[in-house]
Amino acid sequence: MSRFFNRCGAGAVMVLAALAAGCGHPDQLVVDKYFQAVNTGDNNTLGSFALVKFDKKVDRYEIKKTVSENKETIPLQDLVKKQKDLTAQLNDNKKAYNSYFLDHTSEVDQVRNAKKSGDKVPAKLTSVASDWERFTDREKELKKALAEVKSSLDKEKKNMAVSLGNVDDFEGLEGDVLTRQIELALTVEGQPQPYLMTLKKYDVKPSAGGNKLVSRWIIAGLAKA
Repeated sequence: MSRFFNRCGAGAVMVLAALAAGCGHPDQLVVDKYFQAVNTGDNNTLGSFALVKFDKKVDRYEIKKTVSENKETIPLQDLVKKQKDLTAQLNDNKKAYNSYFLDHTSEVDQVRNAKKSGDKVPAKLTSVASDWERFTDREKELKKALAEVKSSLDKEKKNMAVSLGNVDDFEGLEGDVLTRQIELALTVEGQPQPYLMTLKKYDVKPSAGGNKLVSRWIIAGLAKA
């Protein structure tokens, strides 16, 4: 009888300890889920709520403290606007140099051929070469900036999809993104190491004034502190 009681008592203590751990920090459950998936190699679970993977087994982990909390307007609308603005500037630049080329076809061709062959541009074409270089440099600059904005926009949509699930029109959403950073103590290969985990959650609603969408905290980053 006493053995039975001891076994039950030990089990109850473990359950209470687990409950206490789950209630100790608001992010405990999501952290538990993350490292359980990491240690079992459950990539499907990780992909459902985490943007980062961890390639080593974690012997122990503990949340030490919340380092920072932040709330800001989601950058989606700003990124969409930048993309439209850069696209318009790129089109305007293209129209301008096409028009310039029509007015200076012969001169531009000579400048191109000289540069292609590595020859020095004739002095009489210096002005044309300068004008044409300005157009082409501007085009490279705009294309690079547009590619960076598109990359940021795609990344933001991916983050939102993990937090919100499938949404028909991400670009029509408005609201805030909540970011929290927590300090962790991880024991990896027997060595305790401090890490910083970043969590995000999108608090948004359709731009037409609809109800807020159900969202969840996601793991957006994990790096050594």
